[in-house]
Amino acid sequence: MSMSMSPIMAQKMSQNMILAPRMIQSMEILQLPIMALQERILQELQENPVLELRDSSDEQQPPAADGEDDFDPSQTAELEDTRDPGAGELVIDESNSNELDFDRLDALSDWEDRFNEEHRPSRNGMDDEGDKKHDAMQNMACRSQSLQEYLAEQIGFLDMPPDQAKLVRYVIAHVDDNGFLSVPNEAGPDHHRRCPSMEELALSYDHGVTPAQVEEALHIVQKLDPPGIGARDSRECLLLQLTPDIAHRDILRVLILNHLEDMAHNRLPAIQKRTGFDLNVIKEAIEGLRHLNL
Repeated sequence: MSMSMSPIMAQKMSQNMILAPRMIQSMEILQLPIMALQERILQELQENPVLELRDSSDEQQPPAADGEDDFDPSQTAELEDTRDPGAGELVIDESNSNELDFDRLDALSDWEDRFNEEHRPSRNGMDDEGDKKHDAMQNMACRSQSLQEYLAEQIGFLDMPPDQAKLVRYVIAHVDDNGFLSVPNEAGPDHHRRCPSMEELALSYDHGVTPAQVEEALHIVQKLDPPGIGARDSRECLLLQLTPDIAHRDILRVLILNHLEDMAHNRLPAIQKRTGFDLNVIKEAIEGLRHLNL
């Protein structure tokens, strides 16, 4: 393998920061203390006859005569300088490398503190920051919807008069987190919840309603999702879940109404004797019952 060396032409892109002499001199003047600035102004007045010292309190006062050296440091000076401020102050490197200018700039110890502005993020940086905040908000755990809120949300899809919808929401307010209709039992031990009667709910409603109207509102609640909601006891909860597509639906209804305790103790022969159902059919019905929620 041979290696040949020959001149080639290529393009190269680079960024260089070049400060003009006027900018460096301005930065040097701005960082001077008050006394040093006053001495610098006095020096310029002496060296440059074009400059004038004007009193800000008396604009009509004639300008001072040329060569007047009296200067009051407490007065405010307004300078009209037509001379290039960098003409006699800076030493410019003829090689255009500006090394001397940057050495002089480095000597200003506190110029960064005086002239460094707060970092301004770019548009892409702001978009990235917004995306991070959005992702953080999406990952935050939000409050889960309560059962009562879920039921009340379904009422908006039903066609009913406003008064009846209000009564249905009143009944929903008495559904506990387990889905049963209940109220606090203040007289019982540990304030356990109990099932209220329709008369009790009708009396505590803020408008005059009958127990039959409360019962009708409860039936509307019991048709909502999930199945079995608004039941007054375990037996009613299971009956509400008996949909037409469940196998042995009629047999299950009989077992739930009359033999719920026998099924809990697995007394299948007693159930067979009292109902006359086939034992295998009873077992299949009980197996379907296990898929219901309670």
